[in-house]
Amino acid sequence: MGLAVLAVALLGGGAAACTTSGSDASPPTTGDRSTTTSSARPSTTTTEAPTTTTFPGQAPADVAPADPKVADVADPVFDGLGDPRIDVSHYAVEVTADPSKPGISGTVAITLQPRTAKALKSFTLDLKGPEVSEATIGKQAAKVSVDGDQITVTPAKALRPGKEVTLELRYAGTPEPGEFPALGVPVGWQADSLGGWFTMSEPSGTSTWVPVNDHPSDKATWTITLDTPKAVTGIANGRLTSSKVVGDRRQWVWTTDHPMASYLVLAAMGDYDLVQREGPGDVQVVFAFPKGVPEASRKGFDELDAILAFYSDTFGAYPDDDAGAIVVATSLGLALETQTRPLFGLDAVGDGKTWALAHEVAHQWFGDAVSPERWSDLWLNEGFATYADWLYRAHLGEDIDVLASADAGREPSGLAVTDPQAAATFDGSVYEGGARALHALRRTIGDDAFFEVLRTWFAEHDGGNATTAEFEALAEQVSGKDLKAFFTAWLDAPKQPQMPG
Repeated sequence: MGLAVLAVALLGGGAAACTTSGSDASPPTTGDRSTTTSSARPSTTTTEAPTTTTFPGQAPADVAPADPKVADVADPVFDGLGDPRIDVSHYAVEVTADPSKPGISGTVAITLQPRTAKALKSFTLDLKGPEVSEATIGKQAAKVSVDGDQITVTPAKALRPGKEVTLELRYAGTPEPGEFPALGVPVGWQADSLGGWFTMSEPSGTSTWVPVNDHPSDKATWTITLDTPKAVTGIANGRLTSSKVVGDRRQWVWTTDHPMASYLVLAAMGDYDLVQREGPGDVQVVFAFPKGVPEASRKGFDELDAILAFYSDTFGAYPDDDAGAIVVATSLGLALETQTRPLFGLDAVGDGKTWALAHEVAHQWFGDAVSPERWSDLWLNEGFATYADWLYRAHLGEDIDVLASADAGREPSGLAVTDPQAAATFDGSVYEGGARALHALRRTIGDDAFFEVLRTWFAEHDGGNATTAEFEALAEQVSGKDLKAFFTAWLDAPKQPQMPG
């Protein structure tokens, strides 16, 4: 997560984003809710999708059509998630919730188009806990059936390939978060220690509070409206575009117009201070702090501008118009790179220093702007963010060769960087193992070629998804070297070689 685990970091002396252990097994069983709903148009006002902007990393329109019989993204790490037959471009979701009350209600307008060669008769979305009561596509009712953690949507008429439609859903119920077994931490919509709510969703927690195509390969823009009691603050990703009082409630509207993988979506509500200011390069910065967090603890986030400036110089301009962070009112033992607004617990702040800040900010380039095509490519997130953190620490005076040494207080796990089991458990091999592979690549092809690879990687895939094979091909192209044996040794073997001289 940037699933960066605090206890391991402090004990192991590793980088701020240090090794993690933790996993998300198959989605939790929610019981048999296999009912069928056919309904009238939801009586809700929805937010239209913003004007489409093309990002360099987004998939071209002429990609191969999806198999109409395959309802889940083929992923060797976390299966049963997402539907490859649809491409969602925008979610406009409105969620109503109250502190200390477990139930939520919501509406969502999902702008999507089929990716199949022939008309699409039905498709699936992920949803854990709440139940759909109304569904329409256009002005026609759609049928919704439930099978465990998925709903199947059957339109009145089959959807034409490539034709954009808007699915509107009304739903309500109690979110059912999953769990990382090795860590015992909830994944999805969950309570803080003061009665508020927040989401921490890697790898598949967004579907606990909104119907979603919950796989990183289908990125979309989002408009999130949080309907809260008037005195409660709602926080999400991107830009706060409206905060309107309606009776005894307030509607907080947040918009992000940069494509976002579903696990990076943030929603939180509680007793927060919103601190807004200008950041470097006209970036709008918003921090959300629980009101009880003292000024001394908030000062740790003053380093954000320096980190953004260093990474922008190193990798390319910051990939969004908004930045900041949220501290939630509970101890987490980890942090998460929620897009534009990384998430930290109370245990990550104090004494003027924020644990894992440089790691989670690095994810805004690697993981958020450039997202993995499959969860087996997780090292492209975590290895890159860990190495970026090392680069920043070296910029401040530390020795990067020491940081990259195999015996820097970390025991090898015996898993290769690209082993699906390593990704499934967020093993340290995808973090420091991936970062060491990058340092070895730098030693092998030289600084000029290495940093050209990183900048080109970000520039070509910003806003989209990428694979390990694509990174390997780019490194060979830029360096002019045959690196097949190198990548086999550093990424695919359980024991990495000695660092090149």
